Amino acid sequence: MPRVEEDLLQRRPFRSDKERLMVTIMRTSAWLCDEFNRELEPYGISQQQYNVLRILRGSSEPLSTCDIRRRMIDRASDTSRIVDRLVEKGLVEKQSSVHDRRRIEVRLTTAGLELLETLEPIVRRFHDHAAILTPDQRRQVAELLDLLRSAGNAHN
Repeated sequence: MPRVEEDLLQRRPFRSDKERLMVTIMRTSAWLCDEFNRELEPYGISQQQYNVLRILRGSSEPLSTCDIRRRMIDRASDTSRIVDRLVEKGLVEKQSSVHDRRRIEVRLTTAGLELLETLEPIVRRFHDHAAILTPDQRRQVAELLDLLRSAGNAHN
């Protein structure tokens, strides 16, 4: 893969290493999202929809859309709209909570679970993009990105 400057056809150098880092992270994130969406497209779901299905599979109980939103990778997503689309596809169902009728709970259907199982080898293959790095490099990159994100959260 070319350097980010070449990828973006940039004519002038970055003003700082901080700017280059941030642009590189954003460009890499966009590239990974595009790649993952391309893998999911034949199955009729987006990465946000996959993320909701994955969150529901990992939960021991049904979740509200607010609970799902808190666990989303992209928290700016319109979780209610995403859930509604998954309901239309028969991959999740919504029900009123037995404990609080005002609370709507979302749960994975059998079809949703089956789709996740079908997607498992595709997701594993997608994760192989990181195979170019050694295990130590992968841990280091993840830790550095966690550090960067925690510093960003401190500014909010």
